[in-house]
Amino acid sequence: MYTHLRLIFITLFFLSGCITQADQQQEADKIINDLHQAIQQKQWDAATQLFNPDFFKTEPKKHWQQQFGLLQEKLGEITGFHIASKSKDPRFGGDFYIYIISVRHEHGFSHETVTLFKSLDDKPLAISGYQIKAQRNP
Repeated sequence: MYTHLRLIFITLFFLSGCITQADQQQEADKIINDLHQAIQQKQWDAATQLFNPDFFKTEPKKHWQQQFGLLQEKLGEITGFHIASKSKDPRFGGDFYIYIISVRHEHGFSHETVTLFKSLDDKPLAISGYQIKAQRNP
């Protein structure tokens, strides 16, 4: 009886390892760095290539790019960025990587929340969510 239970637990342990995927944190970090380099250099095509194409079905590329023009008018050029926090949220369909980023500008700063998603299928890790909030220096 105990042998059967032990065999079941061992089988479940190995099966659970089959549905998890390798940690993609380093790749997610690289995507975040590539995104900010492209934004600073105003290489919009390079930046948008890092996004999941579904993102631009609800947020047109032109509107997303215009956010940075408005931000630059308000706060000036980007002078640097710092990852304030990052976390991994494994789910049944794949892994979410969530970043909170502080971006320094000439006359203030902004905060970004960037979400990357890696599904269990063969789709590449890509940005699936992006929000930015500006704050002017007092």
